Amino acid sequence: MKLRELLAKVNLQQPEHFALDLEVNRVCTNSHACQKGDLFIGMPGTRVDGGEFWQSAMGQGAIAAVVTPQAADKQPPTADVCVIKAEDMISTCSAIAAAFYNYPTSKLNTVGVTGTNGKTTTSHLIEYFLCRAKHPTALLGTLYTRWQGYSQIATHTTPFAVELQSQLSEAVKAGNEYAVMEVSSHALAQGRVKGCGFEVGVFTNLTQDHLDYHQDMEDYFLAKSLLFSPEYLNGKAIINLDDPYGQRLIKQLDSSQVWTYSVNNQSADLYTSDLDYQPTGVSGKLHTPAGKVAFNSPLVGQFNLANLLAAVGTALHLGVDLKILTDSLPHFSGVPGRMERVQINPNQDISVIVDYAHTPDSLKNLLQAARPFISGKMICVFGCGGDRDRTKRPLMGKIAAELADVAVVTSDNPRTENPEQILKDVVAGIPDTVEPIVIGDRAKAIATAIQDAQPGDGVLIAGKGHEDYQILGTEKIHFDDREQAREALKHR
Repeated sequence: MKLRELLAKVNLQQPEHFALDLEVNRVCTNSHACQKGDLFIGMPGTRVDGGEFWQSAMGQGAIAAVVTPQAADKQPPTADVCVIKAEDMISTCSAIAAAFYNYPTSKLNTVGVTGTNGKTTTSHLIEYFLCRAKHPTALLGTLYTRWQGYSQIATHTTPFAVELQSQLSEAVKAGNEYAVMEVSSHALAQGRVKGCGFEVGVFTNLTQDHLDYHQDMEDYFLAKSLLFSPEYLNGKAIINLDDPYGQRLIKQLDSSQVWTYSVNNQSADLYTSDLDYQPTGVSGKLHTPAGKVAFNSPLVGQFNLANLLAAVGTALHLGVDLKILTDSLPHFSGVPGRMERVQINPNQDISVIVDYAHTPDSLKNLLQAARPFISGKMICVFGCGGDRDRTKRPLMGKIAAELADVAVVTSDNPRTENPEQILKDVVAGIPDTVEPIVIGDRAKAIATAIQDAQPGDGVLIAGKGHEDYQILGTEKIHFDDREQAREALKHR
């Protein structure tokens, strides 16, 4: 795309006395990674304005740079270079990325899934249903970006604008008809998804998380609700009626635009009845706008029923036949790190479950969902991350103490905080009547819980799920709860 054409698409002022007919080969936000023919976008950071490195980008071969006025004034450009000033760099970057990649979501039926908990399982279910209906589908989320013939480990739940639009463009080129995207509150607040249009927006729930980033729960909700604004959503909203914030969102939207789902309220558009819980899963009746039908699913827990309903509603709106959905459900085995069982032999006498639960609400849901499937004691191994919302630490301690038989408090990702202080913050929420086991070394905590477990007991290892690392200080080291659990099981 020619530079002149790209600037016109995003309404950026075109500099005078400069040849704008040069071809833009790529869009790049890293000055060191720029190549010949790139357009450099200098993004302001928390410590430094990346736009100040526009000269380095030009030295690497960039044909032009878009930077803040402050960055341009700090390093005044000469008349022979093309430096374009933009006030709102986040929106500008997103707009440029979407325009450069020719608005890929306009060529895809795109689903956006947002909420505190359930995004990953819901998005995987939607992808699964669409693929079973023979619709090529791309998935972009917490675990990976993938489609038929392509898979890449994710570094963010929702990528930054340039990477996001590039991936969506590649998904279009690969022949995908649909894209299912987890949309984080950070991505919405930072405008990463500007330039994306969504055929379906799913709201799972809103509970305390990310208050290190958002000012308060109201700010958090307002960020999430952006997905359902006319700027992004041009189709159906699928919203959890059981969630207070979901109820608030429903009132803000035109009723014809909304399908509600509920595990408790039969006035919802999608709900279940006649439920029968077994160790192997749940069965019952599924009520939908397309009719009522029997279903069977290996997923356990009410929260997974909610995820299932959200995914069914999305797939129905996108035209998938209800029979395909119910025929497919028994074969959906789950998502890595979400209620994932760790078993090294068929005669294993204890249950071991690894889950990503790292918020008060998700920990509560995990413990409540697992209880019916554990005949003995429930042992919960958990911790809290450093440099993140500190207010949830005592809340999680209190929940584990109340719902588990044994609470084992350990480290998660301490990052640059003192691990011992994090442990103290968690323990502060545990009542004096409960004696927790506190072991800072996470590997030792997992091994101790598994070694001490008696036949029939269940060990729930919460917080990291699919993650295969720990962050100690600023260093990321390899650490996988599932590997640690398997090793401990070998030595029982």
